Amino acid sequence: MTPQQRSTARELARQAQADGVQHVHEWLCERTDDALVREEAKRILAHQPTSAESAAASTPRRPMVVDPMLGLELGGFRIERLIGSGGMGRVYVGTREGQPSRAAVKVLSRGGVTDIAMRRFQQESAILAKLDHPGIARLHASGLHDDGQSTFPWFAMEFIDDGLDLTDWAARQSLPMRGRLELFVRVCDAISHAHAQGIVHRDLKPGNILVDARAQVKVIDFGIARAAQEDSSRFGVRTETGQLVGTLQYMSPEQCLGQRDRIDARTDVYALGMILFELLSETYPYDVRGVPVAEAIQTVSQGKVPDLREALPDAPDALADAVAQCLAKDPGARHADAGALATALRAVLAQKPATLATQRPDAAGQRPAAGRSGSRGGAGVASAGTRSPSARTPHSSRLMGAVIALLAVALLLAALDVFGVVDVRGLASRTLGR
Repeated sequence: MTPQQRSTARELARQAQADGVQHVHEWLCERTDDALVREEAKRILAHQPTSAESAAASTPRRPMVVDPMLGLELGGFRIERLIGSGGMGRVYVGTREGQPSRAAVKVLSRGGVTDIAMRRFQQESAILAKLDHPGIARLHASGLHDDGQSTFPWFAMEFIDDGLDLTDWAARQSLPMRGRLELFVRVCDAISHAHAQGIVHRDLKPGNILVDARAQVKVIDFGIARAAQEDSSRFGVRTETGQLVGTLQYMSPEQCLGQRDRIDARTDVYALGMILFELLSETYPYDVRGVPVAEAIQTVSQGKVPDLREALPDAPDALADAVAQCLAKDPGARHADAGALATALRAVLAQKPATLATQRPDAAGQRPAAGRSGSRGGAGVASAGTRSPSARTPHSSRLMGAVIALLAVALLLAALDVFGVVDVRGLASRTLGR
């Protein structure tokens, strides 16, 4: 474990302890994809007393820390409760007097007000102000607040009621392949709007694509997004401390390799391809969660991505080709942007292949990788275009069923003839004699 991972684990453990988190594992999974960091944070928490143990202890209690943000008004929004926190900021539920709708109010943590953090925070607010699409969480207001001790930025955005991440929502609804594809096209439309404004998200993943109670897609968290025309040295793939920015599982090869001048809309297209593969098959093209960074980068940049049909035999060829184009290692071989990907997927839907109506196979709650390059995980990925034995066409399956049925009837008649129940030979002679 690197010093940076330990530091992240300590900070997460501190936040979990301060917020009194009950479901630690789920809370950690929402904040980091690094399994080593999660385990270290849980180890740290295991050696700290719980709130119940602290209350029962005979030593004097420490005074309860009250969040100074609660009850504060920012831009007319009254801060009601904390709903999430990260390394750079916290997110609260805010309400406006006389209005039923709520807002998600994001505040830069006092301890996180560095030049870098301030720049990123304000960049996210500026980007959200440019975007106006029903599939993107809207910005309501933003500003700076001076509490007498420090000045920190904040912004209020659309609150997503009962939002679930894309893959979880699809699984709970038991959507067939067509339903999942139609849902994903709406995601592409939202990202296409951002691309049309020159905005690259750079951290697309299921957790940043929510579906609300009305089945409306909402893309969130433009925290590391940047305008395509921005100087890449200012908003590059790595932070000033050399750490990767983004989520490694969904990062494109150019992001992993730090090729800042190659990051554009096609970087988002790669992430969309990863998400679509997972959404349709409930497996990962490859799984680099918890894998050492150097090995993960090698897998992403050099490893062969399995054909969608290897994980989902019923996938139409045109759909598998569209996903494969998203996941091309060379950005130049991918769809030009999310709009071009949406066009390709609508063409698949217009063909109305029968297999799009099939239900998803059971995944037993797991999303294993469909294949993995390199030495980890044993055998490598099967060659592109190879079909599994179960990938038979509906016609061949019906023919096989008819043959089996005829054989069963023949065996039954033979048994009845042997035991004298039916005179099969006499019956056949009389039938032929007619």
